[in-house]
Parts: sequence; structure tokens; C-alpha cells
Amino acid sequence: MKKIISLLLLFVAITLLAQELDKLSQANKFRQQGKYENELQELDKLLINDEDNVEILWRIAQAHFDIADQSEDKDVQKKHFYSGFKSAEKAVKIDPNNARANHWYATLIGKIGMLEGNKQKIKNSYKVKEYALKSLEIDPNYDGSNHLLGRWHYEIASLSWPERKIASLIYSKPPNGSFARAISYFKKAAKLKPDEIRHQFWLGKTYLKTKEKEKAREAFRKVSTMKAFDNSDIIMKKEAAKLLKKLN
Repeated sequence: MKKIISLLLLFVAITLLAQELDKLSQANKFRQQGKYENELQELDKLLINDEDNVEILWRIAQAHFDIADQSEDKDVQKKHFYSGFKSAEKAVKIDPNNARANHWYATLIGKIGMLEGNKQKIKNSYKVKEYALKSLEIDPNYDGSNHLLGRWHYEIASLSWPERKIASLIYSKPPNGSFARAISYFKKAAKLKPDEIRHQFWLGKTYLKTKEKEKAREAFRKVSTMKAFDNSDIIMKKEAAKLLKKLN
């Protein structure tokens, strides 16, 4: 009898998962095509009748991030980073143990900090690390959160003396990041998703910070051979080419 009940529960779980995936199929199709605006519109429509669905909410946060990430316009970034954060924040409140909800909360609060200036960037950095680590605790093999922690260490290790002074005034124990840890996270992210340009790009940037020029060259050369998926990738490929030229 217990075996039959277990099988029935498994069947129900599989059925619900299939229904969830079917509901998101059109949004996922737009995402695979790099049509983030269309993806967001589709997700917003789904949310109308399912406003507490965490799977929809974190995807909305992700879509907002991707739209902003394609643009170098600060107004576009501001609009979408703030809107995305609201969705991620709601998702985390509903389900604190959802890896992607934690990841996008961390990512977007970090972006907001960077928009609002040095003091807020340092304040928000604690939340970035907290929620990124929570995401990795739930899903250690997600390349996105490994990359995010690499970026966290890179940004904190890159703080200027005036920024460190601000940090010491805000907190008795300012955040402590290292380029070595950044490299470790970027390398793991690249191993988990080898075709993702940003992992190699930021690995190269970090090697420049540690003055490991040959390793930086290798990373930027890899970027040059990789296929760009969207405008964000194109921007990184162009910058990698410029940096590689300076190194040669």
C-alpha cells in the first residue's frame, strides 16, 4: 500500500512539473532566441493569474536583468534592475530555499548598489554575498552563482583606498575579497558552462589584476573563438579584443 501511495505521489509531482514546464514553454522559447523583451511580456501575462509563482517571479527578475545587461544606457539599466529586484525579493520571501530566487536577489541588489554609488555598493555587497552563498548551498553546480561570487571577490578586491575608507566607516569589519578567490569561482563557472563568454572574459580580467599576463591572454583568446549569443556577449568580445591587443 505504501509503495502504491509513493508511486501516486511521484506521478502527481511529475504531472505538476510537466504542467509548469508547458506553461513556461513560450517564455523559454523567447529566451533561447535572445528575445528578452518578448520573454518578459510572456512571463508578465502568466503572473496575472499566478502572482505567487516563484518559478515565474525569478524568471521575470532574470529577464529584467538580461534586458538591462544588453544596454549601456543607465536609464534602461535603472528601470530594469529595480523592477527585477522587486520580483526577486518577492520570490525569496515566498520560497527562501529556491536557488534561482536567491541568485537573482543577490545579482540585482548588487547592480542597484553599483547604480547608487560607492556607499550603497559597499552596503549592498553584504547581501550579495549572503544570498549568492545561499544559492550555491542549495545548488552548488549553478554556474551563475559561481560567477556572481567571482564578481563579488573581484569588485571587493578592486576597491580603491577612498572606498575602503567608506567601508571602514560603515562597518567595523569591512568586506574582504581576493582576486585568488575570484579566479577560483570564475574557473569553476567556466567548467560548469564552457560556452559562456562572461566566465572567460572575467577570468581574463582577474588575471590582469594579478599580473598573470599569459593566463589573461589565454582567456581573452578563448573569448575571441566563442560564439556571441546576445549584445552583452558582443560587448564583452569587443572589450576582450582590445585588452588582448594591448597584451600582445
